[in-house]
Amino acid sequence: MTTQGQFRAARSLLHLDQAELARRAEVSLATIRRIETPDGEPRVAPATVDTVRRVLEEAGAEFIPHGVRRRTEGSAQEVLLRDLQAISQRSAARLKGQAVMTEADLYNEDGLPA
Repeated sequence: MTTQGQFRAARSLLHLDQAELARRAEVSLATIRRIETPDGEPRVAPATVDTVRRVLEEAGAEFIPHGVRRRTEGSAQEVLLRDLQAISQRSAARLKGQAVMTEADLYNEDGLPA
């Protein structure tokens, strides 16, 4: 059985906030919060807990007795590439819908930084 602390540790290890984990697992943010609540058993259906655990495992977490660690499949370069891709995807999601900057925003009429 996976503990609330292991869920929090796995999410932290993977640099995922609760909202991102909820999005990936297709559950509500409140569900993630209930799963991670340190007070006793989570009030979440076992199937939902299994889904969240599977999402964390697919993202690279490995649940071990009394802990969690990052799965190190592949070379260090492959792991770095996956981390950079995840950062890029999170950045793109945050910027979605915002106005795109142009050179006019960056430089003044003399061509100097604004």
